[in-house]
Amino acid sequence: MIQNLPNILTIFRIVVTPLIVWFLIGFDGFTLHLLAFFLFLIGSLTDLFDGILARKLQVVSEFGKFMDPLADKILVNSMFITLNIMDIMPIWITAVVIMRDMMVTLLRWSMLASGESMNTSRLAKMKTTFQYISMYVGLVFILMGNFEVLDALVDWLEEWFVTGTIFILTGLVTAYTGFHYLWINKNFVKSLFHRAKA
Repeated sequence: MIQNLPNILTIFRIVVTPLIVWFLIGFDGFTLHLLAFFLFLIGSLTDLFDGILARKLQVVSEFGKFMDPLADKILVNSMFITLNIMDIMPIWITAVVIMRDMMVTLLRWSMLASGESMNTSRLAKMKTTFQYISMYVGLVFILMGNFEVLDALVDWLEEWFVTGTIFILTGLVTAYTGFHYLWINKNFVKSLFHRAKA
């Protein structure tokens, strides 16, 4: 059982994602929105600990290597789409997050299919940090929006964040790391273009 714990945490992150989205979009009210917040908190912690546990227990598996980044993308993309639907996150930032993840995933799968290993970006952790801060900020806005007395404050905070701080930085850092992945794997990308022209 203990050997399977990292994979269980990864699967939990996938399973809990639709519940978080459902509680946020499908219901009004502070209680279920707060539940969604705590489920997201637990899900984001599994993102931190599944890889650490796998290495510590020396149970790194091909399943884990494949599912861990997939689970991350399912959670993050679902949250950004949800925050966009709820008018918290600007659509261009959501689009950047989704397109960047699609591009990196396709590049990774193409390289694996060709028997090559992808060079990973050291900036990816910074991107993840910005994205999670933005998601937590968005969830706090949703929680605050349940109280009429805080409506004006929420509107002011949303406007301030959208016009120049964490949300904008998240979009820019996410886009930059996507281009950085293309750059550090440029030899393989060039070979793809040459094969496409042939």
